[in-house]
This record gives sequence, C-alpha cells and structure tokens, in this order.
Amino acid sequence: MTTPFAPAFVEPHPFGVLAAVHLPPGLEPVPPEVLARVDPAEARHAEGLRGRRQIEWTGGRLALREAARAAGIALPAVLPGPRGEPVLPAGVQASVSHKRTIALALVAAGGATLGLDVEEREPPRPAIAPRVLRDEERAAVEALPEPLRWPAIVARFAIKEAIYKALHPHVRRYVAFSEASVSLAPPAATLHLAQGEGPFALEVQLAERGPLVLAAVRIG
Repeated sequence: MTTPFAPAFVEPHPFGVLAAVHLPPGLEPVPPEVLARVDPAEARHAEGLRGRRQIEWTGGRLALREAARAAGIALPAVLPGPRGEPVLPAGVQASVSHKRTIALALVAAGGATLGLDVEEREPPRPAIAPRVLRDEERAAVEALPEPLRWPAIVARFAIKEAIYKALHPHVRRYVAFSEASVSLAPPAATLHLAQGEGPFALEVQLAERGPLVLAAVRIG
C-alpha cells in the first residue's frame, strides 16, 4: 500500500535532484491537510482545479518542493505559465511530469533548462508511432524484432516530450514531434526546428523504473 501524496523517492539525478510523490486513484478533492503542504498561492490555484487535474497538479508541486528542499533551494510560489509550465525564480530550473499513480519533479540551480517526462510501458500503444516519429525513426523501429518495437516507440516519445519542455523557455512556441529525431543507443537527439532557432546543446538521460519510462533533457 502507498500513502496518497507521500514521497515515493527523492534522489540525486545527473541533471539535479529528482523527486516523486504517490498519487491517489479516483477524483476525490485533495484534502486540506495536503494543500497546506504547498505554498498558499499554490493551494489557492489548486482549489480552482477539479478532478484529476487538481490531484496531479498538487502532486507535481509537492514533488517540486521535495526536490528543491533536497537541492537546498528555497522556492516561492511556483504558478503555471501560459502553457502550464512552472514559472520559476531566476537561477532555478525545474520540470514536472505525472501519470496516474505518480508525480515527479526534477530541480536544479543554474541556467541550463530542464525537461522531464514519465510514460507508462503498459498497455502498448504502437498506433501513436505515425504521429510522434519521423520517417527515419519509424524505419529504425520497424527494423527491430516485434517485442522491442513498442519499448523503442515509448522511449522516443518520452524523450521528445522532455525535449519540448526543455526547449520552451528558449523558443516560446509549440514544437511539433517532427522537429526532433531521437536515437536510443546511447540516448541522444537531433533537432530539426522549423523556425531555425538555436543551435542548442542537448543532453539526454533515459531510465526505466518499474513500469515507468523516465526521460530527462538538459539544454545548456
């Protein structure tokens, strides 16, 4: 059994500190005693959300604060920007992601921007491949034995989501899946930005944790 909104782990990461918080099932409102663990302005924002959105957003802010505390960073209220990104104080970088049972945050001091994404390996959803992969990525996946294809798709999907989060502070626009090409051995990415921004230096970290795939990107 896991306790809803309790820390799942807090640990060092190559790009900073990574923390996770357990999320409860269902749609019950976040209890007041849980909202009291975030900044009052964050709690007020959460009170305006409903259902899973409230649960996931609150869990993300709890994970963010756990990671920041472990990194020795004092955070003010971290509210969402126009695309839902955390609006952070100068000198702090972070990214948040969540799935049904867990919310995670990656936090670091400095100027390199961060992107974090978590995906579930099950159930397989290979039908997403035409939407998220470039032609050369699809060819690489199709060359693999059948059991390895979905893991290769979901890993690329997670890395691309993390790339777009790390890119957002630099480009401030929607970035299509076709604007990055990902390889997995070792994990790396090449950008094909439609508006020619950059160049950007990307670092990619990919890990599996139980049924989850975790991708992190740092852009210096």
